[in-house]
Amino acid sequence: MLATFSILFPVFALIATGYISYKTKILGPASATELSRFVIWLALPALLFEITAKSDWDTLFQMDFIAVYVIGSFAVFLLVLFWRIRQGKGLAEASIDSMAASYANTGYIGFPLLYLVFGSASEVPTAIASIIVVSLLFGFAIILIESALHAGLAWHLRALNVFKAVFKNPLVFAPMAGIVFAATPYTLPESLDTFLKLLAQAASPAALISLGLFLAHASAQQTQRLAEVRSTAITLTMTKLLLQPLLVGWLAFYVFDMQTELAMMAVFLAALPTGTGPYMLAEFYKRDALVTAQTVLLSTVLSLVTLSILLHYFKP
Repeated sequence: MLATFSILFPVFALIATGYISYKTKILGPASATELSRFVIWLALPALLFEITAKSDWDTLFQMDFIAVYVIGSFAVFLLVLFWRIRQGKGLAEASIDSMAASYANTGYIGFPLLYLVFGSASEVPTAIASIIVVSLLFGFAIILIESALHAGLAWHLRALNVFKAVFKNPLVFAPMAGIVFAATPYTLPESLDTFLKLLAQAASPAALISLGLFLAHASAQQTQRLAEVRSTAITLTMTKLLLQPLLVGWLAFYVFDMQTELAMMAVFLAALPTGTGPYMLAEFYKRDALVTAQTVLLSTVLSLVTLSILLHYFKP
Protein backbone atom coordinates (compact mmCIF):
# COMPACT_ATOMS: atom_id res chain seq x y z
CA MET A 1 0.00 0.00 0.00
CA LEU A 2 2.99 2.30 0.52
CA ALA A 3 3.79 2.14 -3.19
CA THR A 4 0.15 2.91 -3.98
CA PHE A 5 0.16 5.93 -1.70
CA SER A 6 3.41 7.19 -3.24
CA ILE A 7 1.76 7.17 -6.69
CA LEU A 8 -1.34 9.01 -5.48
CA PHE A 9 0.45 11.39 -3.10
CA PRO A 10 1.57 14.07 -5.63
CA VAL A 11 -1.97 14.36 -7.03
CA PHE A 12 -3.71 14.68 -3.67
CA ALA A 13 -0.87 16.84 -2.27
CA LEU A 14 -1.58 19.43 -4.97
CA ILE A 15 -5.29 19.28 -4.16
CA ALA A 16 -4.47 19.68 -0.45
CA THR A 17 -2.21 22.64 -1.27
CA GLY A 18 -5.12 24.45 -2.89
CA TYR A 19 -7.44 23.51 -0.01
CA ILE A 20 -5.02 24.75 2.68
CA SER A 21 -4.18 27.89 0.70
CA TYR A 22 -7.86 28.84 0.70
CA LYS A 23 -8.46 27.98 4.36
CA THR A 24 -5.37 29.94 5.50
CA LYS A 25 -6.30 32.87 3.22
CA ILE A 26 -3.03 32.67 1.29
CA LEU A 27 -5.31 32.74 -1.75
CA GLY A 28 -8.50 34.77 -1.54
CA PRO A 29 -12.16 33.99 -2.27
CA ALA A 30 -11.83 34.86 -5.95
CA SER A 31 -8.82 32.55 -6.49
CA ALA A 32 -10.88 29.40 -7.03
CA THR A 33 -12.96 31.06 -9.74
CA GLU A 34 -10.05 32.79 -11.47
CA LEU A 35 -7.70 29.79 -11.49
CA SER A 36 -10.55 27.60 -12.68
CA ARG A 37 -11.16 30.02 -15.55
CA PHE A 38 -7.47 29.84 -16.45
CA VAL A 39 -7.66 26.04 -16.59
CA ILE A 40 -10.97 25.89 -18.47
CA TRP A 41 -10.32 28.67 -20.99
CA LEU A 42 -6.55 28.36 -21.57
CA ALA A 43 -4.51 25.51 -20.09
CA LEU A 44 -6.77 22.48 -20.47
CA PRO A 45 -7.96 23.40 -24.00
CA ALA A 46 -4.29 23.81 -24.98
CA LEU A 47 -3.51 20.36 -23.57
CA LEU A 48 -6.48 18.74 -25.30
CA PHE A 49 -5.65 20.48 -28.60
CA GLU A 50 -1.95 19.49 -28.33
CA ILE A 51 -2.73 15.82 -27.79
CA THR A 52 -5.51 15.52 -30.37
CA ALA A 53 -3.74 17.64 -33.00
CA LYS A 54 -0.62 15.45 -32.81
CA SER A 55 -2.47 12.13 -32.82
CA ASP A 56 -3.02 10.33 -36.09
CA TRP A 57 -6.52 9.05 -36.81
CA ASP A 58 -5.59 5.42 -36.19
CA THR A 59 -4.19 6.30 -32.75
CA LEU A 60 -7.00 8.64 -31.73
CA PHE A 61 -9.92 6.52 -32.88
CA GLN A 62 -9.50 3.46 -30.70
CA MET A 63 -13.03 2.28 -31.31
CA ASP A 64 -13.22 -0.37 -28.57
CA PHE A 65 -11.99 2.12 -25.96
CA ILE A 66 -14.37 4.81 -27.23
CA ALA A 67 -17.32 2.42 -27.24
CA VAL A 68 -16.57 1.15 -23.72
CA TYR A 69 -16.22 4.64 -22.25
CA VAL A 70 -19.19 6.13 -24.10
CA ILE A 71 -21.51 3.26 -23.14
CA GLY A 72 -20.30 3.21 -19.54
CA SER A 73 -20.64 6.98 -19.07
CA PHE A 74 -24.00 7.44 -20.79
CA ALA A 75 -25.53 4.35 -19.18
CA VAL A 76 -24.79 5.77 -15.71
CA PHE A 77 -25.97 9.24 -16.78
CA LEU A 78 -29.31 7.95 -18.09
CA LEU A 79 -29.83 5.64 -15.12
CA VAL A 80 -29.47 8.51 -12.65
CA LEU A 81 -31.49 10.84 -14.90
CA PHE A 82 -34.51 8.52 -14.82
CA TRP A 83 -34.09 7.95 -11.07
CA ARG A 84 -34.04 11.69 -10.27
CA ILE A 85 -36.97 12.44 -12.58
CA ARG A 86 -38.98 9.68 -10.86
CA GLN A 87 -38.17 11.43 -7.58
CA GLY A 88 -39.88 14.56 -8.90
CA LYS A 89 -36.88 16.58 -10.07
CA GLY A 90 -37.11 18.71 -13.21
CA LEU A 91 -35.10 17.81 -16.31
CA ALA A 92 -32.51 20.56 -15.67
CA GLU A 93 -31.85 19.55 -12.04
CA ALA A 94 -31.89 15.83 -12.90
CA SER A 95 -29.37 16.41 -15.69
CA ILE A 96 -26.93 18.14 -13.31
CA ASP A 97 -27.24 15.30 -10.77
CA SER A 98 -26.70 12.78 -13.58
CA MET A 99 -23.52 14.62 -14.51
CA ALA A 100 -22.35 14.42 -10.91
CA ALA A 101 -22.68 10.62 -11.03
CA SER A 102 -20.97 10.10 -14.40
CA TYR A 103 -18.61 13.06 -15.00
CA ALA A 104 -15.17 11.59 -14.29
CA ASN A 105 -12.44 14.07 -13.36
CA THR A 106 -10.31 13.13 -16.35
CA GLY A 107 -8.91 16.63 -16.88
CA TYR A 108 -8.00 17.56 -13.29
CA ILE A 109 -6.88 14.17 -11.95
CA GLY A 110 -6.88 11.80 -14.93
CA PHE A 111 -3.89 13.19 -16.82
CA PRO A 112 -1.44 13.41 -13.88
CA LEU A 113 -2.59 10.19 -12.18
CA LEU A 114 -2.58 7.95 -15.25
CA TYR A 115 0.74 9.39 -16.37
CA LEU A 116 2.20 8.41 -13.00
CA VAL A 117 0.75 4.90 -13.28
CA PHE A 118 0.99 4.06 -17.00
CA GLY A 119 3.44 6.65 -18.37
CA SER A 120 3.12 8.46 -21.70
CA ALA A 121 1.04 5.60 -23.18
CA SER A 122 -1.89 6.93 -21.13
CA GLU A 123 -2.01 10.34 -22.79
CA VAL A 124 -4.15 9.43 -25.80
CA PRO A 125 -6.66 7.23 -23.88
CA THR A 126 -6.96 9.96 -21.23
CA ALA A 127 -7.48 12.56 -23.96
CA ILE A 128 -10.16 10.35 -25.55
CA ALA A 129 -11.92 9.95 -22.19
CA SER A 130 -11.64 13.71 -21.61
CA ILE A 131 -13.18 14.44 -25.00
CA ILE A 132 -16.05 12.06 -24.24
CA VAL A 133 -16.61 13.65 -20.82
CA VAL A 134 -16.16 17.34 -21.63
CA SER A 135 -17.55 17.26 -25.15
CA LEU A 136 -20.16 14.52 -25.50
CA LEU A 137 -21.40 14.11 -21.92
CA PHE A 138 -21.13 17.80 -21.02
CA GLY A 139 -22.66 18.80 -24.35
CA PHE A 140 -25.53 16.32 -23.91
CA ALA A 141 -26.28 17.71 -20.44
CA ILE A 142 -26.25 21.27 -21.80
CA ILE A 143 -28.68 20.24 -24.55
CA LEU A 144 -31.07 18.75 -21.97
CA ILE A 145 -30.81 21.77 -19.66
CA GLU A 146 -31.23 24.31 -22.45
CA SER A 147 -34.18 22.33 -23.82
CA ALA A 148 -35.81 22.33 -20.39
CA LEU A 149 -35.20 26.05 -19.79
CA HIS A 150 -36.49 27.08 -23.23
CA ALA A 151 -39.31 24.57 -23.56
CA GLY A 152 -41.75 27.39 -24.34
CA LEU A 153 -39.78 28.74 -27.33
CA ALA A 154 -40.26 27.81 -30.95
CA TRP A 155 -38.15 24.81 -31.96
CA HIS A 156 -35.73 26.84 -34.14
CA LEU A 157 -35.04 29.36 -31.35
CA ARG A 158 -34.54 26.50 -28.88
CA ALA A 159 -32.11 24.79 -31.28
CA LEU A 160 -30.16 28.06 -31.75
CA ASN A 161 -29.77 28.55 -27.98
CA VAL A 162 -28.58 24.96 -27.55
CA PHE A 163 -26.09 25.26 -30.42
CA LYS A 164 -24.57 28.47 -29.08
CA ALA A 165 -24.33 27.14 -25.50
CA VAL A 166 -22.51 23.95 -26.56
CA PHE A 167 -19.98 25.40 -29.00
CA LYS A 168 -19.06 28.41 -26.86
CA ASN A 169 -17.47 25.96 -24.41
CA PRO A 170 -13.66 25.87 -25.00
CA LEU A 171 -13.45 22.28 -23.71
CA VAL A 172 -15.80 21.28 -26.52
CA PHE A 173 -14.22 23.43 -29.22
CA ALA A 174 -10.48 22.77 -28.53
CA PRO A 175 -10.42 18.96 -28.95
CA MET A 176 -12.70 19.20 -31.98
CA ALA A 177 -10.29 21.71 -33.54
CA GLY A 178 -7.41 19.36 -32.71
CA ILE A 179 -9.17 16.42 -34.37
CA VAL A 180 -9.80 18.49 -37.50
CA PHE A 181 -6.15 19.64 -37.56
CA ALA A 182 -4.93 16.05 -37.10
CA ALA A 183 -6.75 15.12 -40.31
CA THR A 184 -4.72 17.65 -42.31
CA PRO A 185 -1.17 17.06 -43.64
CA TYR A 186 0.17 20.10 -41.75
CA THR A 187 2.23 20.41 -38.58
CA LEU A 188 2.19 23.24 -36.05
CA PRO A 189 4.85 25.96 -36.45
CA GLU A 190 7.60 25.52 -33.85
CA SER A 191 6.88 28.82 -32.08
CA LEU A 192 3.15 28.06 -31.80
CA ASP A 193 3.90 24.51 -30.68
CA THR A 194 6.19 25.79 -27.91
CA PHE A 195 3.53 28.28 -26.78
CA LEU A 196 0.87 25.55 -26.59
CA LYS A 197 3.25 23.18 -24.77
CA LEU A 198 4.04 25.78 -22.09
CA LEU A 199 0.36 26.49 -21.62
CA ALA A 200 -0.55 22.79 -21.62
CA GLN A 201 2.11 21.93 -19.01
CA ALA A 202 0.37 24.27 -16.58
CA ALA A 203 -2.93 22.41 -16.92
CA SER A 204 -2.39 19.56 -14.46
CA PRO A 205 -0.83 21.42 -11.49
CA ALA A 206 -3.11 24.44 -11.90
CA ALA A 207 -6.16 22.22 -12.26
CA LEU A 208 -5.36 20.20 -9.15
CA ILE A 209 -4.74 23.31 -7.03
CA SER A 210 -7.93 24.83 -8.47
CA LEU A 211 -9.82 21.71 -7.42
CA GLY A 212 -8.49 22.09 -3.87
CA LEU A 213 -9.57 25.73 -3.80
CA PHE A 214 -13.01 24.74 -5.07
CA LEU A 215 -13.42 22.01 -2.44
CA ALA A 216 -12.46 24.42 0.35
CA HIS A 217 -14.92 27.00 -0.95
CA ALA A 218 -17.68 24.39 -1.30
CA SER A 219 -17.15 23.04 2.22
CA ALA A 220 -17.39 26.57 3.63
CA GLN A 221 -20.77 27.02 1.94
CA GLN A 222 -22.29 23.77 3.16
CA THR A 223 -23.33 24.74 6.68
CA GLN A 224 -27.07 24.41 6.04
CA ARG A 225 -29.22 21.63 4.57
CA LEU A 226 -26.25 19.24 4.81
CA ALA A 227 -28.28 16.38 6.30
CA GLU A 228 -30.98 16.90 3.67
CA VAL A 229 -28.66 16.43 0.71
CA ARG A 230 -26.19 13.95 2.23
CA SER A 231 -28.20 10.84 1.30
CA THR A 232 -28.46 11.86 -2.34
CA ALA A 233 -24.80 12.90 -2.47
CA ILE A 234 -23.68 9.55 -1.01
CA THR A 235 -25.78 7.67 -3.59
CA LEU A 236 -24.27 9.70 -6.44
CA THR A 237 -20.77 9.22 -5.01
CA MET A 238 -21.15 5.43 -4.75
CA THR A 239 -22.56 5.35 -8.28
CA LYS A 240 -19.53 7.27 -9.53
CA LEU A 241 -16.82 5.40 -7.62
CA LEU A 242 -18.25 1.86 -7.73
CA LEU A 243 -20.97 1.36 -10.36
CA GLN A 244 -19.30 3.23 -13.22
CA PRO A 245 -15.87 1.49 -13.00
CA LEU A 246 -17.55 -1.90 -12.51
CA LEU A 247 -19.69 -1.34 -15.61
CA VAL A 248 -16.72 -0.09 -17.67
CA GLY A 249 -14.57 -3.00 -16.42
CA TRP A 250 -17.24 -5.53 -17.42
CA LEU A 251 -17.53 -3.94 -20.87
CA ALA A 252 -13.75 -3.70 -21.35
CA PHE A 253 -12.76 -7.17 -20.17
CA TYR A 254 -15.78 -9.33 -21.02
CA VAL A 255 -17.81 -7.65 -23.78
CA PHE A 256 -15.10 -6.03 -25.93
CA ASP A 257 -12.17 -8.20 -24.72
CA MET A 258 -9.75 -5.26 -24.83
CA GLN A 259 -6.00 -5.48 -24.39
CA THR A 260 -5.31 -5.66 -20.63
CA GLU A 261 -3.41 -2.38 -20.13
CA LEU A 262 -5.89 -0.37 -22.22
CA ALA A 263 -8.81 -1.96 -20.35
CA MET A 264 -7.14 -1.05 -17.05
CA MET A 265 -6.81 2.55 -18.21
CA ALA A 266 -10.54 2.64 -18.99
CA VAL A 267 -11.36 1.31 -15.52
CA PHE A 268 -9.05 3.82 -13.81
CA LEU A 269 -10.56 6.68 -15.78
CA ALA A 270 -14.09 5.54 -14.88
CA ALA A 271 -13.07 5.22 -11.20
CA LEU A 272 -11.96 8.86 -10.97
CA PRO A 273 -13.99 11.13 -8.68
CA THR A 274 -16.56 13.63 -9.93
CA GLY A 275 -15.05 16.67 -11.63
CA THR A 276 -16.06 20.26 -11.06
CA GLY A 277 -17.93 20.48 -14.36
CA PRO A 278 -21.36 19.60 -12.90
CA TYR A 279 -20.90 22.16 -10.10
CA MET A 280 -19.92 24.85 -12.61
CA LEU A 281 -22.94 23.91 -14.73
CA ALA A 282 -25.23 24.26 -11.70
CA GLU A 283 -23.71 27.64 -10.84
CA PHE A 284 -23.90 28.85 -14.45
CA TYR A 285 -27.59 27.98 -14.76
CA LYS A 286 -28.32 29.16 -11.19
CA ARG A 287 -29.56 25.74 -10.05
CA ASP A 288 -29.17 24.32 -6.54
CA ALA A 289 -25.51 23.26 -6.44
CA LEU A 290 -25.39 21.85 -2.92
CA VAL A 291 -25.88 18.18 -3.87
CA THR A 292 -23.32 18.49 -6.66
CA ALA A 293 -20.76 20.23 -4.45
CA GLN A 294 -21.18 17.60 -1.75
CA THR A 295 -20.77 14.82 -4.35
CA VAL A 296 -17.53 16.35 -5.64
CA LEU A 297 -16.23 16.68 -2.09
CA LEU A 298 -17.19 13.15 -0.99
CA SER A 299 -16.07 11.42 -4.18
CA THR A 300 -12.69 13.18 -4.17
CA VAL A 301 -11.96 12.19 -0.57
CA LEU A 302 -13.25 8.61 -0.92
CA SER A 303 -11.45 8.08 -4.23
CA LEU A 304 -8.18 8.01 -2.30
CA VAL A 305 -9.41 4.68 -0.88
CA THR A 306 -11.01 3.28 -4.05
CA LEU A 307 -8.11 4.27 -6.33
CA SER A 308 -5.63 2.84 -3.81
CA ILE A 309 -7.51 -0.48 -3.88
CA LEU A 310 -7.44 -0.47 -7.68
CA LEU A 311 -3.71 0.24 -7.74
CA HIS A 312 -3.03 -2.41 -5.13
CA TYR A 313 -4.87 -5.22 -6.92
CA PHE A 314 -4.07 -4.34 -10.52
CA LYS A 315 -0.35 -3.79 -9.77
CA PRO A 316 0.36 -1.95 -13.06
